[in-house]
Amino acid sequence: MKKQVLKFLVEMIPVMIGVYLGFALNNFGERQQLNRQSDTYKNMLVQEIKENHENLKRVNPYHVQLKEDFEEILKEEDALQAFMAYSFKGLRPGFVNESAFETGIQTGIIQEFDLKLIQSLNKLYKLQNQYEDFNEMMLNSFMSKKLPETDKEMRNTITLLLMNMNDILNYERELIISYEYIEKEF
Repeated sequence: MKKQVLKFLVEMIPVMIGVYLGFALNNFGERQQLNRQSDTYKNMLVQEIKENHENLKRVNPYHVQLKEDFEEILKEEDALQAFMAYSFKGLRPGFVNESAFETGIQTGIIQEFDLKLIQSLNKLYKLQNQYEDFNEMMLNSFMSKKLPETDKEMRNTITLLLMNMNDILNYERELIISYEYIEKEF
């Protein structure tokens, strides 16, 4: 009986080692693939954040200038005439993208990142969504109104636009700070 047990162990140990090595190699291969996917995702996300950052840095000076111009128009004796003489080129909302971030959430690959970084990304993209929603609301509000016909109506419209520009500039400032922070984290 001892011979049979010894023979069984001698035959089973190589099989067990082989099975263990097979699992270990499979896990190693899966981990390598996950690391490659994580690196690819990280590159996509970094590129998206850089593009969003650049888009806001391009549009922000226009919004600053627009706010200053509106403030000057309000100082004029006849705001309606001053606005009509002004070369208004629209509100030019900033556009930001979130497709890479959403891909990471849907695939679960974002879980490979550090928890603090994930929280910062969530905060950034929530702020981006609020910025986009505010831009849409502002544009819809502006487009739904008829053109002011009196000085008082124009002053009211410009005051509303100034308040919106203040909010837009606050969003853009916060987003730019968040982009810079995330870019440092990566």
